[in-house]
Amino acid sequence: MKRLYKQSQSSKAAAGNSAQQGFTLLEIMIALVLMMIVTLGAAALFEYAINYNSGANDRTLAHAIAQQRMEYLRRAAFVDVVTPTQPEPVIISGGRKYNIVTTVCDDAAAGCGGSATLKRISIDITPQGAGPNWVHGSVHIETLRAASTTGSIIKLVQCSRAAKPEVIRACRCAARAQ
Repeated sequence: MKRLYKQSQSSKAAAGNSAQQGFTLLEIMIALVLMMIVTLGAAALFEYAINYNSGANDRTLAHAIAQQRMEYLRRAAFVDVVTPTQPEPVIISGGRKYNIVTTVCDDAAAGCGGSATLKRISIDITPQGAGPNWVHGSVHIETLRAASTTGSIIKLVQCSRAAKPEVIRACRCAARAQ
């Protein structure tokens, strides 16, 4: 009986050893290499996102500078809005430097869309020393500005605010007569 008991214990131990399974060193190394490749791919995506977020920030700041410059030119007197004769100063915003190029066209012969009573204003803002190459493109804003006029057009605008329809008709007739 003792002998039978010893045989059953030794067979259980042998069966237990063969039933235990684990990962081999080769399988662990392959798994680590795969995890490393996935991690490096994610790191590359983070670098890509950081570069493009930085570029978007530069373009947003450049657009804000262009809008400020455009509002300044819209508030100025019509005769004072001209192309600067000297290079415009470099603007620093958000720790970045930006070049400004303002072009005002008021010459009908130049074929740029301007005339004596209409000016085409173009503003280009270019960031200096920013991230990837696509950021170095300039932000371009363009508008048309007309000279102030007086006469029947102004009267029509003022008359159209009247509440009574007969007053509006009278204003239109008076404007046509002029």
